[in-house]
Amino acid sequence: AEGRRTFYTAPIKALVSEKFFDLCHMFGREHVGMMTGDAAVNAGAPIICCTAEILANIALRDGDQADVGQAVMDEFHFYADPDRGWAWQVPLLALPHVQHILMSATLGDVTHLEADLTRRTGRPTTTIRSATRPVPLDYSFRLTPVLETIEDLLEHEKAPVYIVHFTQASAIERAQQL
Repeated sequence: AEGRRTFYTAPIKALVSEKFFDLCHMFGREHVGMMTGDAAVNAGAPIICCTAEILANIALRDGDQADVGQAVMDEFHFYADPDRGWAWQVPLLALPHVQHILMSATLGDVTHLEADLTRRTGRPTTTIRSATRPVPLDYSFRLTPVLETIEDLLEHEKAPVYIVHFTQASAIERAQQL
């Protein structure tokens, strides 16, 4: 609405792809693009869905000249990850002109982040908290094999089941097993 480009970031391509299709449905496919390490679709669109590393690389390359107005950074708890946290940190440091929306369902007290963002950007920062989750999470620790665990979850109507893999090869292998 303000004529600025908005970037939505997430840590994995599956989340980026899911958000891409959601936003295409909401705003029209001509207004939404996607960038990952593998491909780019409609990269000049006003709304871009990308992995966190893509936005971080844009921030490193273009700095305050980057064509980014807003950055919606999902799964912001990755900020503290020793291997990948840089991809959430760099945009905050290199893009102070950007309006950042940082989202995480697992962060606790963010008072220090709020104060630091206000100091860095010179703009007020607001924290929105909610104790109610739209989709409740159910955790359990099991020693059973994954396939057996999934069968049990489905039998007890605990779907959908979200399975995380750290490589594409392991995801493909699991998909074939299922």
